[in-house]
Amino acid sequence: MSYKLPAHSLTALNLTPLIDIVFLLLVFFMLTAHFVDEQQIELMLPGAVSVETSPEEEPVVVSIDRTGIFYINSEVVHAQLLEQRLKSLFEASPDRLLRLKADHQVNFAKVVTLLDIARLLNISNLEVATREP
Repeated sequence: MSYKLPAHSLTALNLTPLIDIVFLLLVFFMLTAHFVDEQQIELMLPGAVSVETSPEEEPVVVSIDRTGIFYINSEVVHAQLLEQRLKSLFEASPDRLLRLKADHQVNFAKVVTLLDIARLLNISNLEVATREP
């Protein structure tokens, strides 16, 4: 009995369909991905005639929206934790600027609360953000 050896064929694996599928998956994930936007706080600042800019280090921005919610650098902070968070931010550099951005319809008691906390923490470098009329 004689056995024939199988003939070796020179077949190559075609990768073109695989590359097409990978490309389509890449396009699919790019189109359906949610891109993270920096959170914008919707504020309508009060107007002021005198405008001054300060070219110092990055200020700590405390915003108060029209519903009275406090934000530190666009991050929501509960009113009871506001003093603690500001204290931790100003321990390293006490001369840092505290910028207050409050909506023009916000309850003035919220602004007074923030100013009182700033005074308790001996934050002397404070500015109130306004818009040009």
